[in-house]
Amino acid sequence: MCFDEYRLTIDPLIDPALRDNLEALAEHFVGLNTLNAVFIEHLVPWREFERPPNPGHAAVADFLIAKTVVAGLSSNYDKLIERCAWDYGADFRGALDGDQATVTSHKQAPLLKFHGCSHIDRGSTVWAPSQLHDPTISARIAKSKIWMAANLRQKDLLVVGFWSDWDYLNRVLGGAVQGLNPLSVTVIDPSPTATLKAKAPDLWALANQPQVTFSHIQESGADALDELRRAFSEAYARQVLAAGSAVLVAKTGVACDPGWLTVAGLDGESLYDWRRDAEGVPAGKPATARSPQNVDLLGYFHLLLRRAGAVQQPRGYAFAGQSIRVVNGAGSVLSTVAKRFIEAPAAPTADVFVAAGSMDLGLPGHLVRPGIAGSVVRPRAGGKWLTIEQAQAELGV
Repeated sequence: MCFDEYRLTIDPLIDPALRDNLEALAEHFVGLNTLNAVFIEHLVPWREFERPPNPGHAAVADFLIAKTVVAGLSSNYDKLIERCAWDYGADFRGALDGDQATVTSHKQAPLLKFHGCSHIDRGSTVWAPSQLHDPTISARIAKSKIWMAANLRQKDLLVVGFWSDWDYLNRVLGGAVQGLNPLSVTVIDPSPTATLKAKAPDLWALANQPQVTFSHIQESGADALDELRRAFSEAYARQVLAAGSAVLVAKTGVACDPGWLTVAGLDGESLYDWRRDAEGVPAGKPATARSPQNVDLLGYFHLLLRRAGAVQQPRGYAFAGQSIRVVNGAGSVLSTVAKRFIEAPAAPTADVFVAAGSMDLGLPGHLVRPGIAGSVVRPRAGGKWLTIEQAQAELGV
């Protein structure tokens, strides 16, 4: 696209051999001293980087927000991971070097974009091997190597679509990861194994050290990441339900059926909503917990509904002709939890909200009358809000 635009508008005699070699084309503009002014600012079709994210981007954003991974390293210029994080309600930033990664690490696992970013310092994105000698870019690489050595040593590395066609990028990354001594390297890439070895010999050598467990899975990166995210979220849900089993036995004398301890058949976004409710977090705010906390009563009420035959739905249950959401209200007043869940009008609501662990002091949380779904006015928290005891009496569970 860059070549065709330049040949059409500027130089019809440009060497046709550059059309399918992005490195060589970028070096052509380096030689003309116009890499930034012409190539990066005018020829690179940045609009093509603005497209809907896929489930893989959402999975990475989720893992970084909740710090279920140490860090994410990306060679992509786009901000699709950031866009997912913002859509979840997170105050999220990418980092261009190790210093920036350190600054952001107090509230998220860092997203280190060693190749540059379309959103941050676009003029310093890396396109040509000769740029690696640019003071700004070489300093970024040096800081990133130091950060990686300090933070990624002896970790499990998951490599997704990372074996680049850009030889110089592979060489830079191969040098950066030497000495990390990973415990395992799992590569998700549809290319044949022999192709990966030929493209990036330094990375291949790292992954195939005697002490490293190496796996190559020929699958779409987006699909594999989404599957990993669902597995994590399902494990989170099982922990919530298992935490309630002891309470169920103590209060009812009924043993917990193992079939009640599984959450299956939900997609990644539905499971994310499930985790939000388990944290007591409304739509529009991110789930940030790696593991559930204070969920004994929450798990207990889930099990009561399951024992009574409630049907699992994407955001709760269907039972006795009503939709029910179970949210974590541990240690809070019922009206406070209800106020916290004043969600955007477009968000689906429920007939009954059960705030597990909350107390009803009879105080209103909001004086605005109930709103209507789809209204442009943000309404009061929808549905009927009940404590566990009130819900047991009303639903007969």
